[in-house]
Amino acid sequence: MQTTSSVTAERARDLLRKNADLATWMAELGARGSAAAIALTGAGTPPPDDLIQELAEAGREFIALRAEVFALAAALGLTTPSAGAIDCTKRLDAMLRLLLEGLEAARRTTPSRAQGDALAVLDRVMALAHRDDPGFAALLACQTRAAALCAKLKTATDVDADAIAPFAGLLSLIDGQQDLDDEQWGALEDAVAAAFGRPLAVAATRGKLGSS
Repeated sequence: MQTTSSVTAERARDLLRKNADLATWMAELGARGSAAAIALTGAGTPPPDDLIQELAEAGREFIALRAEVFALAAALGLTTPSAGAIDCTKRLDAMLRLLLEGLEAARRTTPSRAQGDALAVLDRVMALAHRDDPGFAALLACQTRAAALCAKLKTATDVDADAIAPFAGLLSLIDGQQDLDDEQWGALEDAVAAAFGRPLAVAATRGKLGSS
């Protein structure tokens, strides 16, 4: 079985590869754009439609990739710069490399500390209650999963960070991460919804969940 940081570090490396591919594509678009700019200023020839469409698509891919990186960092409880500060593939690459370094360092953290941190997250999740509905099914299902994972962790020799991350993300939604912009917040909410269902994510963002 893969350990906590090996799975998550591999995810960060995959994002690095995606960012590198995107940077290569953008460089190609830049070369084509330069030629189009010369034609535009010289003969007044408008840029080709396919170039305009590809530039828009590349921009959307960058925004989606950046949101994924920020969501990963938020789920891991890491401090991040503003999204506006990460406005190019070069800066996103630098952020990803720092993130990967931190994940690799976490791999070298003593198992007892990693286990204690994970158990603390799960214990807090199991202590949650819905302010209006004590029998809120989505929360009870989440807590059942947390309890099962908690029991497993107490006899495990390592910690699976991918299993803990959704629970940490839920707590981040409840706490309200003021340093996240709308895009990052939406990505975090989507990640929690994917793990536990949209009703629980909505309850967390609306302040319906708290310690019992």
